Amino acid sequence: MFARAPKYALVALLVAAISLAGCTEKGNSLSMMPSGTTPFHDRASVPALRYVDPASRLSAPAGGTTFYVNGVGGSNKNDCRSPQRACKTIQHAVHISASGDTIDVAAAVYPENVTIHHSVQINGAGRDKTIVDGQMHGSEFLIAFNNSVVKITGMTMRNGSGSGDGGAIYHCNGTLTLVDVVIEGNRVRGPRLNGYGGAIYNCPGSIATIYRSTIRNNSAEVGGAICNGGGLTISRSTFNGNTALKTRGGGAIFNYGTLHVKNSTFSGNTASAGVGGAIHNGELVGITGGAQLDNNTFSGNSAARGGAIFNKYFKPRLPIYVQNTIIAHNDPQNCGGDPLQTEGFNLSSDASCDLDGAGDLNGVDPKLGPLQNNGGPTLTMALLADSPAIDAGSGTGCRDWIGRLLTTDQRGMPRPDPPESRFCDIGAYERQ
Repeated sequence: MFARAPKYALVALLVAAISLAGCTEKGNSLSMMPSGTTPFHDRASVPALRYVDPASRLSAPAGGTTFYVNGVGGSNKNDCRSPQRACKTIQHAVHISASGDTIDVAAAVYPENVTIHHSVQINGAGRDKTIVDGQMHGSEFLIAFNNSVVKITGMTMRNGSGSGDGGAIYHCNGTLTLVDVVIEGNRVRGPRLNGYGGAIYNCPGSIATIYRSTIRNNSAEVGGAICNGGGLTISRSTFNGNTALKTRGGGAIFNYGTLHVKNSTFSGNTASAGVGGAIHNGELVGITGGAQLDNNTFSGNSAARGGAIFNKYFKPRLPIYVQNTIIAHNDPQNCGGDPLQTEGFNLSSDASCDLDGAGDLNGVDPKLGPLQNNGGPTLTMALLADSPAIDAGSGTGCRDWIGRLLTTDQRGMPRPDPPESRFCDIGAYERQ
């Protein structure tokens, strides 16, 4: 276990020192950390910007009016205040709504590029029923206005091309929550500082949470799925088939902000010309990232260096901390760059992650099944019956970055599994 409290005090000062005003493109002035950063806890590795409690269902901003959208039978001449008088488009409903309102979107394909300028909750009818298609004309959702609180649930976002960055979502200077969504088939390209975040660009000064979601088959110059410069929390989600094209890499995530990931799976992401097939924790426009990874599974990712994780640690700022995590069978090796900081009970199939904490296993095959439907809302990689990861987690229970017990795995199954009362499994999957 690493003693990190003094480091955090210094990091907080550094963050304040480099905090800049405004938020437009990465090359312009940027604000750094989101407001509302919580005090550091004794074992909090990366500052917990907002704790995501699955039981809370990530409550929406308060508001008084619900508007309805129906892409098949609706009309923008309607008042949109009942399913029978629904709007035709999401954008029209957003336009007539006020801060804190709710928009319920019926099953249909919506060929739209929606700009959101105030706090709102948008509920789809289900990830395979409500589909927002960007038609390669820009981001599906542009959310770039001060202090907006936006929640989007139950839909698929596909075929976005971004506005320089953020193929599906460009998010700046607000708080964004995504629950039960699929983000797929988006791409961004561009010279110089464009082309970041094939699915999402989360700029400095912004907080984003992704819960029970799938981010797949997106591509970008850097950050095949996500480029994060703000505060990003990911829970019970799967990243697969995402691609970063340039040397800065980050096949799934390029992080230069604060990143928390728990109970999630990364598989089949690539950065063939760069570093970090799943995650590159690095630097952009003078801002450097830090991450905490708890009970995740990284397998089958590839890059030129650091098939799963590449860590560029700019002292005295935050590195990557890992605990109860599987990093296995990534190409050409599991980890690259500076060593990870272990909090113990991790498993790596080779020696590249340099894990030396309590309960760490190096050069061990975790014996994983393929990425598939093992129950729950997202694909996972099951532990086979003879996996050495079973019951090999911490004896005090699997915990997140602020020390709270993880009582379920990625699928929502009990952790630890009954009748085991103490030792959870390593990775995102708990064998029952």
